[in-house]
Amino acid sequence: MRVILQLSPLDPLIARDGRPFGAGQGNRMRGLPWPLPSVVAGSFRTAFVKTGSEDFSGDLPQRLMRIAVAGVFPVHEQQLYFPAPNDCVAEPSGNGKVVKIHRVSPDMDYSDGCDLPEGLMPVMLPAEVDDFKPAEIPAWWPIDKSIDWLLGKTVQFDGSFLNSPVQEFRDHVKLDPELGAAAEGQIFSTTGLNVSHMPKFSSHAKGKFTERFADVTLGARVNTNGEFKSFDDFNILHSLGGERRLVHWRRSSEKINGWTCPTEIRSTMADATKVRMILATPAIFKQGWKPDLDNGPLKGFSLKLIGATIGRWNAVSGWSLAPPRGPKAIRRMVPAGSVYFFEVKKGDGEKLAEMWLESVSDDDQEQRDGFGLAVWGTW
Repeated sequence: MRVILQLSPLDPLIARDGRPFGAGQGNRMRGLPWPLPSVVAGSFRTAFVKTGSEDFSGDLPQRLMRIAVAGVFPVHEQQLYFPAPNDCVAEPSGNGKVVKIHRVSPDMDYSDGCDLPEGLMPVMLPAEVDDFKPAEIPAWWPIDKSIDWLLGKTVQFDGSFLNSPVQEFRDHVKLDPELGAAAEGQIFSTTGLNVSHMPKFSSHAKGKFTERFADVTLGARVNTNGEFKSFDDFNILHSLGGERRLVHWRRSSEKINGWTCPTEIRSTMADATKVRMILATPAIFKQGWKPDLDNGPLKGFSLKLIGATIGRWNAVSGWSLAPPRGPKAIRRMVPAGSVYFFEVKKGDGEKLAEMWLESVSDDDQEQRDGFGLAVWGTW
């Protein structure tokens, strides 16, 4: 049973990174630009139990871990937003604004020496494009613009694109009850994300608030995998991320574009021999930076990796409340927006459309935690 959830944050969310924070460890809580999939999955599983009649006894923790959670993504005007793809490079004009958008791809005719693994081609700009320092591109793309990009069409940045959430910095102190003043040395700071309103890419600093910011909710998808039956009463205030910042979780009553593979993507991929995979959430692979095409979720497809453009790896750890309790091992994530270029050997492009927003991470539990969700296109 698959259900789409709508999350409405009531406070700026805190998405912590793995650096130490707490008494005797550090007084500054550093934040990530977006919540990790595992944080969302863990918060949902706890919220789901709170809305029912069960508790965490018996085998319930193990059953909860079998619930697959995908997300979260920004939702604006009933459209999902995806992270900016790494194969997009913006050329700036003299005043720093974007004047032209370029698309990088594997250079099949490149013959100069390089140290790439055997069989991989460098992912480059077209040869006729001169060198330049890339301009900043919007962090989040609406589904309709993402479809155009995945199909190889021209894209122009406008107000429908969104920048990263505005960070809110708060300083906290402990009051001395006798003095009524701050206790000596008891001060710390946190960084939150204002995800209920995200800045538009083409916003002007002096314009009206509604012209500069988009009203946003968050979208997630849940698949109980037969472990639980009903979501009818799922409506709860529950925390997400650090410092117990509250979010209203409920089953979505609206149709959100983007959760299923668009028709134009499906039809184009049917006869495609060259396909692109773009990570919508960070992925964790046993081989480090690349998916396992022989034993992972993509093993049933005849794919040959030609090239990739990926961001710098990020670390993820955490603390497990499910038995055996304790710290989780540090793992390396391939960041969202990373792009992989494949050749399709046996015409499996149409079947790949079924992998739209499905996980391509290698480990089963990381798949259920929402790591490695991917969208597909051609090149």
